[in-house]
Amino acid sequence: MTESKTSTPRILAIAAAVIAVGFHSYLLKTHYELNYGEATGKLLCDISSTFSCSAASASRFSEFLGVPMALWGLIANLGYILLAAWESISSPESRNGQRTALLTVAGILVGASLVMGGISAVALSSICPFCLVTYVLSIVTAFGAWKSYAGDFKFKIQTAPLILGGLLLVGAFIANDIMRSGYAGPSGDAMARAALAEWKANPSLEIAETDPLSMGPERAKAKLTLIEFADFRCIHCKMAVQPMKAFLASHPDTRLEFYSWPLDGECNTSIQQNNGASCLLARIVWCARHKSNKGWEAHSHIFDRFEEWRTSDAVRAAIPSVAEHLGIDSAALQQCSDSEEAKGAISKQAQLGSSLNLRGTPTVFANGKMLPAGTQIPVLNEVHRSL
Repeated sequence: MTESKTSTPRILAIAAAVIAVGFHSYLLKTHYELNYGEATGKLLCDISSTFSCSAASASRFSEFLGVPMALWGLIANLGYILLAAWESISSPESRNGQRTALLTVAGILVGASLVMGGISAVALSSICPFCLVTYVLSIVTAFGAWKSYAGDFKFKIQTAPLILGGLLLVGAFIANDIMRSGYAGPSGDAMARAALAEWKANPSLEIAETDPLSMGPERAKAKLTLIEFADFRCIHCKMAVQPMKAFLASHPDTRLEFYSWPLDGECNTSIQQNNGASCLLARIVWCARHKSNKGWEAHSHIFDRFEEWRTSDAVRAAIPSVAEHLGIDSAALQQCSDSEEAKGAISKQAQLGSSLNLRGTPTVFANGKMLPAGTQIPVLNEVHRSL
């Protein structure tokens, strides 16, 4: 096979690997941000409930040997690029070993893509669109490698490519430890194990279902029931939104009940400071749910506009724009949010949280037991696995 006949597929394979590095880098970043509470908004690749990268990242299949699949994909594609560059400048007599390694890496990429694609189709309730892109790119890389090298090499294992592969494998574990520590701190996964141990030791409480905003199966049918108490003006509560939704999307046997526990003495007798804004925001979400069945939409929209809710006057002035975004009547939302019915409902939720001796938000209970760091995906995965 002549060089001119193989140049196009060779370039195609390298180009696909380079593009795949970019996609894997983005997926890796979002994996760490989601798992360690740094994601503050909707991900670029969260298109819908059916096509969602965050759901895949929160699933138990997102890591292999403790290393994110995105990092394995990144390392494998980098390895292919390095090997291809090395092969291009090597002497003809030494190329068989490098071409053997190139075809092996390409085969591993395709094999891993087929396995992960099968898992997505069978075990997950949503599809990761950027993951699908990387699967296609791995097929393109393998096709280009086969067309470039399969007809013009003899199988040969050389020490140098094996050493490079070993260094890349070790590098994956080292890079993962460094990046994980950057997001989770030096304790890393030890924190999740400690949280699990504390959760197991905590007393089991009977928490009455008090008109929550909920998603997932009914309590009786759920393997895991998460009860979250939060305030709409709490930055940590905002940062919990994306990880919690991602975990729910990847674990359809889990139920989430969201209760408002406003850090606002207007409706919460456990709080001395009275600002009025947190209680009003809680009532707006309650009304959006009860009057228009758009509670979760209101929940997300209000957290998205977190910086705006400085005062109750600012919240009240924004009701028309909130109503417009939700597609509901502004006057009806205003009237409901000032009603005694809404005030009573939020007061009951606040009283429920206070009866559980809450000390701040967000606070999460898992199957009736308080769960430390209960909005972080590694902790939730540890609990789910233990069940």
